[in-house]
Amino acid sequence: SLQGHRMDRKKHPRLDAKASTKFPGDKVDLGGVPTRLGNGIVQEQGGQVIATRYGALKQSSGNRVWIDNYQKRYVASVGDWVVGVITEKHGDNYRLDIGEDQPARLPSLSFEGATKRNKPNLEVGSLMYCTVVMANKHMETELSCISPYVKKEWVTGEGLFGPLKDGYVFKCSLRLARRLMQAKCHVLKALGELLKFELAIGLNGQVWVNSGSEMETVLICNAIKNSEFMSESEIDKMVGILVRHAASQ
Repeated sequence: SLQGHRMDRKKHPRLDAKASTKFPGDKVDLGGVPTRLGNGIVQEQGGQVIATRYGALKQSSGNRVWIDNYQKRYVASVGDWVVGVITEKHGDNYRLDIGEDQPARLPSLSFEGATKRNKPNLEVGSLMYCTVVMANKHMETELSCISPYVKKEWVTGEGLFGPLKDGYVFKCSLRLARRLMQAKCHVLKALGELLKFELAIGLNGQVWVNSGSEMETVLICNAIKNSEFMSESEIDKMVGILVRHAASQ
């Protein structure tokens, strides 16, 4: 699955649980380990890392650290993976709706192996999977379809980022989207043991699913949405019921 294209990196030391609640302006001590900064955390010019919003300090197994809260509106952070829709096409740039107040910009050459003579020709309405390469409240958010992990030229259609064809996209909470990106996400593990599917998870709360049939795709979407407030045992039971129901149709 797309979600599986990740690299094992040096594990981050566990953050101090006593200091896990942060307020805007609070310092965040990362222990000197290279870290991807996510929502609610920025690095200032002097190198100091601070929180920009209130919430619980969280970390994933992939050295990603973020502030977890119940915010409803997406605010881009560099390194985020997002699912968006092309809303405008202008020569060297596409504009995408990724859920922010303003459209994000995707340069037409920001695809693996793209040149001025050989680049994708995408249409308005196309669904895209991208990564955020520039995020600044004073400037346009910039996206890219070049992955540091999967080096496949855009013409192969096998890259990590790029157009998402077929399948179905649904909206979920930002909190659930972050949970789905974790390496040990229980609902994805439970579904993956029973069904084959592709997944593109956007930290902007947009999730794309493609599977062998329309019924399976709907089942997977429902299972993911239902899982947000369930325990692991409840998720196992729910997935089993849904799969058995689909098989009986």
